[in-house]
Amino acid sequence: MPDAYLSRWRERAALADKNRRLSDETLGELRSSGLLDLVCPRRAQPGVPGWPALVRSSRTAARACASTGWLISLVGGHAAIAARLNPSVEAKLYDDGTPQLFASASVGPGCKLSFEPEGMRVSGRWRFSSGIEHATWLILNAQCPNHPTADASTRFLVVVSKKEIAVLDSWDSMGMRATGSHDVMTPGLLVPHHEVFPLHEVFGPRPTGTASDYLYSVPIMPFITTSIIGPLLGCAEGAYELHLQALARQTTPPSVMALERVAHSGAQLTAASALFDSLLNRLHDSGLTRRALTAPQLSALKRDRSYLARQCVEAVRRLVEHSGASLMASDNPLHRHWRDLQTMAAHRDVHWDSAMLASATSELHCSL
Repeated sequence: MPDAYLSRWRERAALADKNRRLSDETLGELRSSGLLDLVCPRRAQPGVPGWPALVRSSRTAARACASTGWLISLVGGHAAIAARLNPSVEAKLYDDGTPQLFASASVGPGCKLSFEPEGMRVSGRWRFSSGIEHATWLILNAQCPNHPTADASTRFLVVVSKKEIAVLDSWDSMGMRATGSHDVMTPGLLVPHHEVFPLHEVFGPRPTGTASDYLYSVPIMPFITTSIIGPLLGCAEGAYELHLQALARQTTPPSVMALERVAHSGAQLTAASALFDSLLNRLHDSGLTRRALTAPQLSALKRDRSYLARQCVEAVRRLVEHSGASLMASDNPLHRHWRDLQTMAAHRDVHWDSAMLASATSELHCSL
């Protein structure tokens, strides 16, 4: 589906990087093509699993622009959360009939949820809200120590209108600049109690009809956290294609060493692609059978997506390190892909040490 737009997104990528946000033209294409609605509960075929298409589409888009792939996969994927809230809240989120986009943000210093008789008070500065400039709603979750049910649920989820928060001009990273992942301020917002949800109830297993998309019923965290492999692999593949094109334009034939590096990186990306398919198939099969992954399976999932990220980084690093000093310029698209890739690989969902430690511990325990 994204293939028709790749040449346009590739042409706009440099300006999007400079402006630290995707263009309105790109956002319009994402909306009109349905790429932001692949897991939306209001889409035309809600019974057809949308998650595999979401991740595959983000991979394709990221070959041209990693930030565009990120918006499809991670920001567009938040729409599935709306389908897991109660019907009245879902209706409120979509009541005006216009397309909706859900951003999220991480807990920052001073963030606070506080229980009051009239509702939940939401305060503080929340971090890294990808897509917030284009979003209509913001999803937040945090602990609320004074909540009457705090013993049963350590974290609570709320959805607030973009109109009620302040977006801070804080996102000035080295990579993934066009995601516009600014911090946001919630100035003591009061959310009614019926719009506050224990996080484990939203993200855990939920009853549903057999015709409904499995993403609305199975434990959702493995799907949300694995979506990152789409833009990661696509970005690396885009960098590899750019390097091949640069070699083909050389006036002199590439050296034997240069050809060896190309073959080595190509083999790594082929292996990463096979691992990508394995990860998607494991989760898709668990969704179709409405079967939650076991603890060892979850550990292996985290290990393998971290390994995929490591292979992508190594494959592109090899090409960048030997591309020559003259090509190390901010306007070189290969180096933009390289910066984007390193930024994504630093994400907690593909953190190497924690994933490998958990996997090894799980395997040792299972062998006893």
